[in-house]
Amino acid sequence: MKKTICTISGLMMLAIASHAQTNGVSVSFETNDYKNIGVYDTWEHSPFRSQQGATPQLAGNVNVVDNIDTAYDEVLKTKPDSTLKVLGFQRSRFGSNTFGARIDLNKTFELTTTTKYVHVMIHKPVAGRVMLVGLGKRKDRPGQSTETEQFWALSSNEVTPDKWVDAVFPVKGAGGIDIYSLVVIPDCEDPGRLKEDFIAYIDQIEVNDERQSTTNRDDYPMNYEKSQKYTRTDRGLKGISMGNQSFTVYDDITTSTPIYTHLAKKEMIAKAGETVNVAVDYKGAWMNGYVYIDYNNDGRFTPVVSGGKPVANSGNELCTYSFLAASDTDESTGFNSNGATISGPSRDTRTMPSFTLPDSLKIGYYRMRYKVDWNCADPGGNVTDKNNILQNGGGVIDIRLNIHGDSVLINHSALNGDVFTEDGKQLSNTKAAFGQPFAIKVVPAPGFQFTGVKVRHGYNLNGDSLSHGTYQYIDEFIPRDSFNTENIGTIPASMMDGDVTLEGVFVDEKYTLTYELYFGDEQITTKTVYGAQTGEVSVPDEMKRDFCGYALDKNTVTTLPATVRINATWTGPVQLTTAGDSVWYQLKVSSKNRWIAYKKGTPNVKFVSAVDNTNGLWAFCGNPYEGFTIINRATPGKVLASASPKNDTKTGANTHATLVNTPVSSNKTSLWTLTASTYGDGKGFYINNPEGYALNYRSDSNLAYWTQGRDGGSTFIPTLVIATGISNVTVSGRQGQRYNLQGQPVSKSYKGIVLQNGRKYIQK
Repeated sequence: MKKTICTISGLMMLAIASHAQTNGVSVSFETNDYKNIGVYDTWEHSPFRSQQGATPQLAGNVNVVDNIDTAYDEVLKTKPDSTLKVLGFQRSRFGSNTFGARIDLNKTFELTTTTKYVHVMIHKPVAGRVMLVGLGKRKDRPGQSTETEQFWALSSNEVTPDKWVDAVFPVKGAGGIDIYSLVVIPDCEDPGRLKEDFIAYIDQIEVNDERQSTTNRDDYPMNYEKSQKYTRTDRGLKGISMGNQSFTVYDDITTSTPIYTHLAKKEMIAKAGETVNVAVDYKGAWMNGYVYIDYNNDGRFTPVVSGGKPVANSGNELCTYSFLAASDTDESTGFNSNGATISGPSRDTRTMPSFTLPDSLKIGYYRMRYKVDWNCADPGGNVTDKNNILQNGGGVIDIRLNIHGDSVLINHSALNGDVFTEDGKQLSNTKAAFGQPFAIKVVPAPGFQFTGVKVRHGYNLNGDSLSHGTYQYIDEFIPRDSFNTENIGTIPASMMDGDVTLEGVFVDEKYTLTYELYFGDEQITTKTVYGAQTGEVSVPDEMKRDFCGYALDKNTVTTLPATVRINATWTGPVQLTTAGDSVWYQLKVSSKNRWIAYKKGTPNVKFVSAVDNTNGLWAFCGNPYEGFTIINRATPGKVLASASPKNDTKTGANTHATLVNTPVSSNKTSLWTLTASTYGDGKGFYINNPEGYALNYRSDSNLAYWTQGRDGGSTFIPTLVIATGISNVTVSGRQGQRYNLQGQPVSKSYKGIVLQNGRKYIQK
């Protein structure tokens, strides 16, 4: 039977009382609901065990004593253990790591193939793992001792020192095993580390079907380890949305996908009083959707529902849900959060009603939780034995909710320079539009340069950055490279999501190091590093490209300011075509026997199954920094170009790369980058457009895109066909005659790459 869990604030301890009824085993030390108490050590030669019938060398100290901690817990909003009497146990240094307090039960319980959970309240002064040992016998072995060790179990949760913690021990067996005694081991670490004995306290032992600890003090707790991964791949939570805001977190569900995800620095944006629509992207069926908001920012989500419906005016933080059963014992009929009746196949829904945020919400950040589960209001996930969230393929994603106003405040503080508005005004509680980019100008003091601007954005900017694990503001950096030559730059809209403090970072301008990168004899780019130090230098990562080698004119800088020249050379699998020297290649897709060739028609670039040295020869002009132009020997005047596949509804399959006349229209690209592929024994490369999408072999034989990634179908292997190039083509005719790449004379109206007087041109 699937069971609905409805958590109501202030009634957490009622769950403990109901747990006891599940298996009829409950021990409290205020009453004599146990047979006997003592100590036990699993080590056969322990001084606490009798050897060959002799009296044990040591007698363990265990006794019922007054409860040393009946205080109210501010986090749990209850008293974890309010009983007057508990079991006190002296953890001796002379016992083994499995020395503990033994409690003989009034009533046995059976160890079956179905997991049961033994709950033990433990209070101890030291950190360390805790263990439970079950003593008992098999029913089919009359002669077996009732002190036979039938299970050893570590608690599934940690026990925080100096607090009452409900330690939960999952136990199961082959069936037909009766447990007569429990040994609670409050500290199963190496006893050699102890300098002295300590006292641990034990109370409220219960055997039930609930895996959840009643004393989870984590912020926004889950009912299982937050690092838990999916054990099934046919179901899982992939993404979340609110209105037109969405986050695709996982493309698919694998056994490496976590069930719980915290998008700690992401946010959904809304205003107080706004009505919002939320949704989940879920792989699977027969599950429900739930969304929670911690309106009072106390580190807990508090759902308040009854009979499958929200309880009005109760501080309910379960904002919307797609289904909850009307009864804990009958899930055939229930309601969504609007009170609409849902039954039968309609229960298979993740569609949640819209809801309105309270008008009273103050501007700031709140924790928001999306959960997919079955018929369960508990924000920590369903814990019933046969339909818990680990088994049913549910999932949880936490994110920040930004409740904002129409404007934000911007301030600035720095030494050795200032940050102004774009038109030079001071930034002091300056109002700016929420969520809109904001232009600034950086003005260094004389003798200084700036390396960038630190940006702190969010709320309560001078306070703690975290509240119950939720970021209140984020620190980011805008580098100098993002500013123009007049030191004007823009705070992006993503950083204008709350109040903003700017801090310009200024350094003495004499501590500058400039890199000048050359490809051949042409200077391609420069990079200036401010605040540099003397010593060894290397090529900055952002100046590196695949298939390039680098040589520096100096490897060490001894004084500043300084300039370092970097000479880049091409080491790629294809030679580059230059004026007067064309180098032609066949291009084969690595995963299939297919070559790219020019074919008349639309599109005019196809994959062919046999080598075509008439229409299948390609050359690469340009450099790895400004991009490569790719030409075909059979189509003078044309270059390879394509539109962007970004908005292609078939993931790039409809966006073809074709040979087009020059000049290329502005809505297409004809400059490509070549990057190394892991396919092709080191000779393979990807051909990428400026957005990073790679050209790919399509099953329809077209040269197009596959925007989901790169693999063997995106890898091209070159074969050199003609290396001598145009420089070795002999043509006859008068001085000044133009020729195409095949050595044929052409007129002045011809458009394309031409040879004239021994030099190559593009004739437009």
